[in-house]
Amino acid sequence: MRGYLTVFLALSVSLLTGFVLLLTGNAIRNGVRVRYECAVDTGMNAVLSEFHIGLLERYDLIYIDASYLEKEPAIANVEGRLGYYIEENTSAVLGERDSPWGNLAFEKVTIPSFETAAADLGLSMRSQAVCYVEDAGISGKEGEVFGQMNEIRALQRSSPLAQWSSIMEQLAGMELPLIQNEEGEWQEVSLSNPADWVYGLVGSDVLFLAQADLSSVSPAKVSLGEYISHRQIENTDSKERDYRDDEDLFLSYLFDKMGYFGNPREDSFLSCQLEYIAKGKDSDLENVKAVAGALFELRFADNAACALADGDLRAQAVAAAEMLQAVQLKAEFKEPVAESILYACAFLESIGDLRTIYAGGCVPVRKEGHVMSVSRVLGGELYGSSGAGGWDYGQYLASMVLLAGEKNMNLRAMDIMEMDIRLRDSNKNFRMDWCIERYEAEVTARGSYLSHYFIRRKYGYF
Repeated sequence: MRGYLTVFLALSVSLLTGFVLLLTGNAIRNGVRVRYECAVDTGMNAVLSEFHIGLLERYDLIYIDASYLEKEPAIANVEGRLGYYIEENTSAVLGERDSPWGNLAFEKVTIPSFETAAADLGLSMRSQAVCYVEDAGISGKEGEVFGQMNEIRALQRSSPLAQWSSIMEQLAGMELPLIQNEEGEWQEVSLSNPADWVYGLVGSDVLFLAQADLSSVSPAKVSLGEYISHRQIENTDSKERDYRDDEDLFLSYLFDKMGYFGNPREDSFLSCQLEYIAKGKDSDLENVKAVAGALFELRFADNAACALADGDLRAQAVAAAEMLQAVQLKAEFKEPVAESILYACAFLESIGDLRTIYAGGCVPVRKEGHVMSVSRVLGGELYGSSGAGGWDYGQYLASMVLLAGEKNMNLRAMDIMEMDIRLRDSNKNFRMDWCIERYEAEVTARGSYLSHYFIRRKYGYF
């Protein structure tokens, strides 16, 4: 009996010892795995902590710069940083003699996918901007333009200048009347249309006519091919994202962060950044000119509609036309001459509107009244209108930014960001399509007892 008990106890102890050792081994492996997961989570958070400070301070956007200020942007740079942090929390501390049971050695890190500011052609950047504006409670007069954008688009679609040109071409092609002079010879009677001198201003420098002060305009000229809207864009993919896309808030963000004519932003490569977003030219001067031309076209469209619908003004134009000798001799000149005078009135009124706007005043998008007069055309007078209420320059500019469309707004805004960060931080390799918001990592490591570990994680700011 005693022999049986001895054998039974020996077998029991052996089994219990094996079971305890199995539990201990599993505990060690699980402990190593927990430490491994903690090291990976810590490393991925550490990489996110190295966001681009200049981009945050200047534009309140938070991204990892894959160039790390001095290198060519590449995902290998981010993998290197992540690998460094994981190794410092694994091999560097868990491979020493006095470490807890179970060694852990980092092997490899791979980032198979990531999302940048250029995801969906800038929707990532726009989403962060919208969240910032919403949190900060930013709101300005530019938000008032949305209520009249349909009218702006209607004015943009009209073509009064083409109609005026057609009338002037019609008059130029009409045969002038003849009159016999004192010597009995027949000679043409000049039309002497009073609208001719005004029509001669078409194509002139609108900024000069508007008396705009260009002293704040930067002389800098950009090489557009270096920026995201003109080069081959990389890293535009995104997965399972629901971006915030509020046009009103994004417009407020642009006006909060960027300068424009009369309100330049300091320490920026371009002074008139919003004009760049609206028109996309390669210099402040060209962008300001393009905006001035578009602004003139809007005002001319509205003023032409007012002039053509004003019965009293039309009567003045007809009376002025009837005073011309050529009209008295050939009645078919009367209507086109009168029409040309009405367009000339609208042209002068539009120049007056621009002088008011560039002097800091306001002009309504759709006027209920005007100061047009045929006598100004007859007298050869340029003048400034006296608007009451309406939009100022910034609001008209806001409407043109919206007319540029979502894609141009996003990409040109990122152009400006690249310009400013390269200037500010001397980071010539900075690119918005290499500014990382979220990334997925796959990490492998080797532990004790020939064990291997593999973890996939996805981390990001949003």
